[in-house]
Amino acid sequence: MNNIIKLTRTELYDKVWTTPLTKLSKEFNLSDNGLRKICKKFDIPLPPMGYWQKLQFGKKVVKTPLPQQENEKEIKIHVDRNKNDPNPINSLKQIVTEKIKSNSALILKVPERLSKPDEIVSKVQANLANKKIRDYAKIIGTIHTDSGLPNIVVSPKNVSRSLRILDNLIKNFKTLGYRVSVDSDGLKFAAYEDKITLYIKEKSNIKDTTNERGWKSRDLIANGKLAVKIVQYGTTEFADTDKLLVEDQIEKILIKVETEFQRMAENRRVWKIESDKREELRKIEEAKQKLKDEELTKFISFYNDAHRWKKFMILKEYFEYMKSNSATEKEWIDWAEKKLDWYNPAKNAEDYLMEGVDKNSLETKKKNRWEW
Repeated sequence: MNNIIKLTRTELYDKVWTTPLTKLSKEFNLSDNGLRKICKKFDIPLPPMGYWQKLQFGKKVVKTPLPQQENEKEIKIHVDRNKNDPNPINSLKQIVTEKIKSNSALILKVPERLSKPDEIVSKVQANLANKKIRDYAKIIGTIHTDSGLPNIVVSPKNVSRSLRILDNLIKNFKTLGYRVSVDSDGLKFAAYEDKITLYIKEKSNIKDTTNERGWKSRDLIANGKLAVKIVQYGTTEFADTDKLLVEDQIEKILIKVETEFQRMAENRRVWKIESDKREELRKIEEAKQKLKDEELTKFISFYNDAHRWKKFMILKEYFEYMKSNSATEKEWIDWAEKKLDWYNPAKNAEDYLMEGVDKNSLETKKKNRWEW
């Protein structure tokens, strides 16, 4: 089935600035690059690299305004619902899956006991050791790590599992060459210029309660099921199910993270190519404008000289008349001759007494306050 989606430039502009291309392209059954080309064709700016990550963490972002066009054309996108998903993320995922499966250095099985933990895991273990359940916890029955450590919110009985899962993931990500760090947002894995945040939380059930005064409230009660959450533009969760524990999904987690890093690297590569093209076009336009400005300046000078020449000829005629008059003093003739040489556009002789005078308007040029 082939549908046609009709949009204005403003409507598509609003969409690409509120939804990442990776998600929006699926709505139109297009690839990232296909949707990118449509935006380029209709001069619709796209969010720069890092835009969605800044938005995710509540940081200030700059939105490029939509350029105005005299004749706004309707955008028609042909959506073939019968066509397979062309998004390259699928083939990329296959490549990454083979890479993870064939890497014998990776530890895809979480050990039953914590052995030689990573330094970060040791700090988490020490931090949680003396934690006690607080009545005011967001999820009742849980404890959590302090700021500056990996973000872990679990019940005491799940601390051991969380530490072993965390240690396994950190060691595997280091094997894959990622940089591991911790900041106020929690645990970060970095590859190239990109970062992904990971945290572990225990899932909860909602319980409606009524206190002694009859006030109703909803509480979140820890239910024992762990979840590893991967935060990039959006959030991907790997949680305990009736058939699989998080420990059984390590391979899936590694594939997801590696796929995201590869996708972001590819997007950045494409963005760099397009950015270089835009910069090249900008320089070409800048060079063209410079030539135009120089040409106009030369013509204005030519125009002014031509008009000054006509005025000079009038002065020259008057000078010759005065010079032929025997009553004219030689001192005046010498003075007038110097002024003619100064005013003559073909000579432009120096005259220090006329310094600062505009020859076209015969007005004194105003000096800036800081000129001496």
